[in-house]
Amino acid sequence: MPGVCSDPNFFETTVEPLLAVGREGDLCEWLKKNGLIAKEQKCPNNECLTTEKMQWHRARVVDKFNWVCLECKKKLPARHGSFFADFKCELGYALRVIDSWCKNIPLSDVSGEGRTKVNVAKRIYNGCAQVAEWQLKKIVGDFKLGGTDVVVIVDVFPDGNMSLEVPTTSHNNNFSKRVLCIADTAHVPVRVWASLLDGSNKENSKIVEMVKNHVMLGSTIVTNEMLYPLLHNLPGIGEVISTEALMNLDINHDHKSLKNLETIWATTVEACIQLQDMSTTHAEQHLYELQWRQMYGFIALPSMIQQIVEYTAYNNPICPPLPSIWPTN
Repeated sequence: MPGVCSDPNFFETTVEPLLAVGREGDLCEWLKKNGLIAKEQKCPNNECLTTEKMQWHRARVVDKFNWVCLECKKKLPARHGSFFADFKCELGYALRVIDSWCKNIPLSDVSGEGRTKVNVAKRIYNGCAQVAEWQLKKIVGDFKLGGTDVVVIVDVFPDGNMSLEVPTTSHNNNFSKRVLCIADTAHVPVRVWASLLDGSNKENSKIVEMVKNHVMLGSTIVTNEMLYPLLHNLPGIGEVISTEALMNLDINHDHKSLKNLETIWATTVEACIQLQDMSTTHAEQHLYELQWRQMYGFIALPSMIQQIVEYTAYNNPICPPLPSIWPTN
């Protein structure tokens, strides 16, 4: 993807060696070079008359370095104004947790021992989720799925044909949160767009509008029997096929079509089950994470680093712009 390092083992090959004891200086220089912490700071003391920038100094602090004004002696943390500013942990630990979020590792498996580590890891996970949501909202136009002769699957969890077995949740079996899911099969893995529906089944017009907004003209739509009457006459759509029609083509009623659909939807179904016990806000955030991973999963960490830099600069204009070391083609 243009603008992002394409090494799928970016953490292991580039980041992890910098986390060794004694390499704190190298780590900070790498963070500066990549725009994750500031390359320079000016003294915020209005009474300080110096025109010189603050100096970078080794210090007895968690980051091993800080910024010092040579005139008024004011100090600023190395991470001042950065994405890491509010995380009370080592910079190396924060990078490990970001990498774990990118790899979709459960929070319980990465937080480490002690309540402090658990709380910090949770905050870092939430920070990554906020960046992912911001990124997706910024590029919402990219969620035009399908195209001429491309098969797009449209279904609703849990009412349709996304799973052969009736899924269950740990605390809630009534599936109050229904989710409209659209999958573009031209991508491997499939690219999914998903959105919460109101609890009511009376949302036909909303479903139709969502499909119009996110499925490109010329696409072939495969959908369940309940949605077929709503979608089969959509203007500009190449063809609309019901899953029932597909099942009629299965040899010896072996449910091959449904098994294929179940494989395609597996990750999405898992996400839809997980969000049942969440608040609406967290459920929507969970769907953003699902979609982000579909788009950036192969190079998740380099993508997240770039997006953290852009997000921080957008929300904090004093931060430096995206560094030029990232490839442009």
